[in-house]
Parts: sequence; C-alpha cells; structure tokens
Amino acid sequence: MTLFEKWQIVIQVVGISGLLITLFIYYKQLRTMSEQLKVDRGASSAQNILALTNFLQAPEVRSARETVRTKLVNKEYTLWDDAERSEASMVCSTYDVAAIIIKLGLVPSQPFVENWGQSIRHCYEVTKALIDEMQKPENSGPTYWDDFE
Repeated sequence: MTLFEKWQIVIQVVGISGLLITLFIYYKQLRTMSEQLKVDRGASSAQNILALTNFLQAPEVRSARETVRTKLVNKEYTLWDDAERSEASMVCSTYDVAAIIIKLGLVPSQPFVENWGQSIRHCYEVTKALIDEMQKPENSGPTYWDDFE
C-alpha cells in the first residue's frame, strides 16, 4: 500500500467520523427543540386556560350569570325586560365563545366542565327561549349561539 493510499484512508475515516459527529449533534438539537416545543405548548395551554377563566370570571359576566340563575329562572321569558334580556344575552355569548375555544382545542374541556358545568346547563335551560328567538331566520339565524348548546 502506498503512502498516498494510506493518507486517503485516514482522510476518509476522519471525514466519516466528522459526518457521524455532525449527525449526532443534529439529532440532539432536534430532540431538544422537540422537548422545548412540548414545554411551549404546555405554557400556551396554561395561558389560554387563564385567559378563558378570566373571561368567564369578569365581574359583568358573573353578574349576568347571577341574574339568569336567580332572577330569570322562575320568570316567564315574555316578561323579561330589556336589561334582563341583555344580561341573558351576555351569558349566552360568553358560554358560546368558551365552547368555541374548547372545540378548537385551545383549552381542555375538563376544568371548565368541572367548574362551570352546572352553571352552563342551568343557564342554557333558563335562556333556551331567548336562544330559540335569536336563532329564528329573521333574527340571527340557526347558527347563532349554537355552540352554547
């Protein structure tokens, strides 16, 4: 074997070793990026949960839910005044938006169903006549507040 052939083998071994080391480094970087993405998704989900919770716990929304659950529960829909309709409308729209956000997968449903499930069901039953009225074709149509259900 000539000196040239020996050097050629050494250079090829060094080149292949460098290639393998480079591939190993890229593999480690991809794993690190993948793990970071999982952490980022978790943080994003937590931020979304907090934002939706704040939205549902806003003072005017809580007041509207209280009106629906205490004042309107035993009151005939046709006797609701404009202020009561406005409060009921706020409840329907906030729960509708929350349902859309949950359906899109931006937040998990579990914390909201566990904490607001009774309220959601009760408010839906109380406001059903308003929802039916708003979903008439001459008003907002059948898709209006359809996610609240």
